[in-house]
Amino acid sequence: MSSELENLRKEIENIDKQIVELLAKRLKISMKIGEIKNKIGRGVTDEKREEAVKNYWIENAKIFGLPESLVNSILPLIFSYSKLYQINPGQKRNVTIIGYGGMARSLVSLLSLAGHNVVVTGRDRNKASALANEFKCVYMNLENALKWGELIILALPPAAIEYIRSILSKPVIRDKIVMDIFSSKDKAFKELEEMSIKHSFKFVSTHPLFGPILYPVGERIAIIPSKSSEDSFKEVVEFWKESGLVPVITTVEEHEKAMAIVQVLSHFYILGLSRSIESAKRELEIDKISDLQTTNFREILKIINRVNELYPVIIEIQNSNPYAYKVREIGVKELQELDKEIGEKT
Repeated sequence: MSSELENLRKEIENIDKQIVELLAKRLKISMKIGEIKNKIGRGVTDEKREEAVKNYWIENAKIFGLPESLVNSILPLIFSYSKLYQINPGQKRNVTIIGYGGMARSLVSLLSLAGHNVVVTGRDRNKASALANEFKCVYMNLENALKWGELIILALPPAAIEYIRSILSKPVIRDKIVMDIFSSKDKAFKELEEMSIKHSFKFVSTHPLFGPILYPVGERIAIIPSKSSEDSFKEVVEFWKESGLVPVITTVEEHEKAMAIVQVLSHFYILGLSRSIESAKRELEIDKISDLQTTNFREILKIINRVNELYPVIIEIQNSNPYAYKVREIGVKELQELDKEIGEKT
């Protein structure tokens, strides 16, 4: 029996080796595809192609008797790593990132992977140095980092506006391309645009449409032109596209209205659901529900946990979006209507 077990394990090892070899071969081909995409001006993400590949996998899974859930688990990872291998910037840029929080880390991971020269700086030298060292980048003090960088990314929250003002008023910032990553643009955009005209730098507003994740290849980034960015806007769009993101060109008004729904309303419901779950558990006197969770509920809990971890940022967005009150009012009204509708049917 033991010899039979060992033989089967060796067989699995041989199969595993073949799987690894095939994955390596697939990624090498993805790299070649990335080079071709770069030459013809295409981004790394092709959603129609991904859907076709997924359907192809599912068809073959059925033929070989594999569950579709296995495909749904494996394929997103393969897509992610394929896109990592496809990043191939046409031009290496000198990028200065000011900040060392979660989103700064996400952008440093992406831009260093894309082959750009990245410098990290900020008020806390130890934190900035630690982030730079994590991705084998360079730390510089603020003055030197501003002189060195062609593109300056303010990976800072709106609460740091005084610090941002002090940075953007420095003479060394003249003629640089400056980008913020604020989730809400309503007030900050106008001020930064005015500063760009006053201090002669080129301002392009951006909003990475993803959380603080590593190597966010294939994710979207909103890009908003300003009055001072006419000569550099296309350059910024190409920079992010070649770095592995999908640029979405928009306006301040369109962005704020979309974020009111995408962020404000959805986060409002999620925070409300989180509190309601805890209140219901107390009211119904049931502490342990983990053994009776459905698959959907477990996925919902993952989302709730992610939102709760970002609570200060979530509240900042709720307070800064000009349409927040309106969409929350709509959200409460619709819940009341739904409750009334369900009540009438039961």
